[in-house]
Amino acid sequence: MAKLSAAILLTLLLVIRASADAPSVSVASILSAVSGYQDGNYYKAVLVKGEEDADLYLFSRDGWDLNLEAYARGIVVTGIGGTDASLSTAENGALRVHSENIAIGRNRWQQTLTVVHRDGQYVVAGYTYSFYDTLAVDANGDVLTGECDVNLLTGKGFKDSHPFRTNFRSVPVTKWRADMAPPECEWE
Repeated sequence: MAKLSAAILLTLLLVIRASADAPSVSVASILSAVSGYQDGNYYKAVLVKGEEDADLYLFSRDGWDLNLEAYARGIVVTGIGGTDASLSTAENGALRVHSENIAIGRNRWQQTLTVVHRDGQYVVAGYTYSFYDTLAVDANGDVLTGECDVNLLTGKGFKDSHPFRTNFRSVPVTKWRADMAPPECEWE
């Protein structure tokens, strides 16, 4: 299994290096890689430690060839101590880009971006964020927490179990940056 994973990663590195739009990467900088199917189309995603934050490479298959379909520079935070990032796939084939800081500092958080293929491009279709403050407490004396979950295709979401609508909609994955979020998902 390890030999197979290494072979897949080396193949991806050759493909990544061959693309003019994306910088070449080393094996040591790969944080996570997954493959899946959306609407019957095969894709492979690779999350790579970038200059400051993590970069996402999305490949589609054309016959036997993998083609770089999207390159998202700085999609999630990884350049700060205690942060980590990974990829997974949902049952429906959607790509999940997960980032977190659950180790260092007062504010601990987790974020998941759901990426889907729509109208010929990959878009960020979902945003989920949760946090807890290790020092602050709420009116009940419990640790201060918060959670926000938004379907960016419909604009419907929940913040701390309260429904809301947002005008912040799906964004091409190539345009998403680590500091982006629906304004309704911010806390004071």
